[in-house]
Amino acid sequence: MKWGVKNGALSLALVLGGVNAACVNYRPAPRPLSAETSAGAPTHVWSARAGRRFTGNVALMDGTLYGAGVDRKVYAVDLANGQVQWSQRLSGLVAGGVLVSGDTVFAASSRPDGRVYALDRETGRRLWREKTGAVGAPLALSEGVLVVATQRGDVIGIGAAAGETRWRRRLGTSRVAPVEVAQGAVVVATVDSVFRLGAADGLVTHRTGSPGTILSHWVRVGGALVAGTTDSQVVALDPSNLALQWSVHVDAPVLDAPAAQGDTLFVATRRGTLYRISPAEPRRAEPVVELEWPVTSPVTIVDGQILLGGADGQLRALGPDGAELWRVQLWRPVELGPVALDDGIIAIGGAGDLHRYRP
Repeated sequence: MKWGVKNGALSLALVLGGVNAACVNYRPAPRPLSAETSAGAPTHVWSARAGRRFTGNVALMDGTLYGAGVDRKVYAVDLANGQVQWSQRLSGLVAGGVLVSGDTVFAASSRPDGRVYALDRETGRRLWREKTGAVGAPLALSEGVLVVATQRGDVIGIGAAAGETRWRRRLGTSRVAPVEVAQGAVVVATVDSVFRLGAADGLVTHRTGSPGTILSHWVRVGGALVAGTTDSQVVALDPSNLALQWSVHVDAPVLDAPAAQGDTLFVATRRGTLYRISPAEPRRAEPVVELEWPVTSPVTIVDGQILLGGADGQLRALGPDGAELWRVQLWRPVELGPVALDDGIIAIGGAGDLHRYRP
């Protein structure tokens, strides 16, 4: 009898342990905002889920959003209603998102099996795959060559049509997408250097020491490449020769991309300060507002409004003076900036949730 009780208690403990284990990654749905808090927000059209969490770049083409994430899948989502048109499972987490060109979606997997994939844009059918090692940065495409930065510090050129490796260079670890700066030339930022190389052959034509480790994506402003650094700077490089054009200091590291409105830049620091950098000389960063919540997404500007996502799952719109205009509640955290549409935005939450809004 005592043995049976012990067995029952043990069974109950195992059951409860299994339930608790299953709940470790469970995140309840976010609570809706009050009517007062959400006043002025754009009109909600639909919400949908695609996977568990999008990472890296998403892309729009012909009424479809393409993205990928931590569940190892690439998704095609209909913008009209949020329905998933197709999904394709890859060999590992897709840290860099997707790149779409013509009728092809390109994506790269990280651990445990790093490969670059080409998928048919209409059906998701795999066209080819090429082994590269774990990829942690978004892809770039220049003159028919995919430029791929691996986590082991290699940069690889792969023919986009057939998926053959054309060259491989050891440059150093990069977490930023290579960027095409001229016909056949790309810029790659590693932890300690910035390189300009040819996409066709991978030959390095220019190299300079990094003004600070660059983790944010490049933004093109006035003929320059602009990015934030981990040592609390915003820097601008000449893409033709990588010369430093200007730099300004801010109050904390800049881990996400700034945004440009004309020649004026807006950048948010890890501390939560929003800065404005005007084209006037000398360059200086003017604080706009010190936010009381952690910014976790790149700065995005849509119709003159500055959109910022936070760790609390809220997407907020600010005016040029830093005043809050509206906010909406998504799943937390908001790590990707919203995507601008002709008639509104697609907001991306932290649990694979997509939300379409119209003005």
